[in-house]
Amino acid sequence: MKKIGALICLFLMTMAVLAPASFAANGSDSSSSSGFTIESSTPEDGATGVSVENLSVKIYFSKEMLPESKAIRQANNKQFKLTTKKGKEIPIRVYYSHKEKADGLMMVVSDTVDTDIQIRGNTEYVLTIGEDLQATDGTRLGHEETIKFRTLDQSKSTMVYTIMMIVMIVGMVFFSVRSTKKAMEKEQEQKNKQDTVNPYKEAKRTGKSVEEIVEKDKKKKAKQAEAAAKQRAKEAEFEAELDAMEAEREAKRKAANTKKVTAPRPIAAAGSQYKVTVTPDNKPQNNQKKKGSTNPKNQTGKQKNSKNRNKKK
Repeated sequence: MKKIGALICLFLMTMAVLAPASFAANGSDSSSSSGFTIESSTPEDGATGVSVENLSVKIYFSKEMLPESKAIRQANNKQFKLTTKKGKEIPIRVYYSHKEKADGLMMVVSDTVDTDIQIRGNTEYVLTIGEDLQATDGTRLGHEETIKFRTLDQSKSTMVYTIMMIVMIVGMVFFSVRSTKKAMEKEQEQKNKQDTVNPYKEAKRTGKSVEEIVEKDKKKKAKQAEAAAKQRAKEAEFEAELDAMEAEREAKRKAANTKKVTAPRPIAAAGSQYKVTVTPDNKPQNNQKKKGSTNPKNQTGKQKNSKNRNKKK
């Protein structure tokens, strides 16, 4: 008797545990029996790092989503609601796709242009789709669906971009300085190799005598000096040609700006009507010699004495 009672209690407990699951399974089967479900969305449910700019959600349903009735379309628009995690509602616009209507595409776009509401970064948003949403054939969704996602943390992304830019700039400067330094060191090394030759090391390396190495180095340096002298002479000749060309150009410029007159001409020949009136001066001149003057102008004392002696004789 006790065994039978224990079996009955175990059976009742098993039924109590499995009953909710069976009812849930039946409910889900009834909601999906029509075949009207969400196949995919962008962003997906649980996505992170969603762009703040032009926040939108693309949803692909399993049935065609373009009802012919305007009233049904307006009723469908009210089945979409975008809110924050705290329940603050965000204005939205609902769009149907004529090109992809067979794929059941619909788009929900945030509409915060003429409002004080801003889409913030690192914030969780929830798109709720009501159970009364109708497909083109009139099938209702039958259950509520939600798509949750989190926007991009712009402060962190800005910091990351700034750090990346700084690292890139520092790297470019470092490698540029390094390559320049290596080039200068290589050039200096080549110059030192050309200028100085250790005859003993060179003789040991080549097997030649020290005298031959020294003589060869002298000839090499003489050729280098001759080539450098020729280069300097060419540069001097080129500079002299440039100076001559500049002097010739300056002389032509001066000659072009200098105007010559072949012969004097009156100003009337150039078209001038200016006339000069000459008035005679009737006043007696003070410097004229008076008759009978005994003291001529500009006569020295010696000349006066000689004249006086001549008069006495």
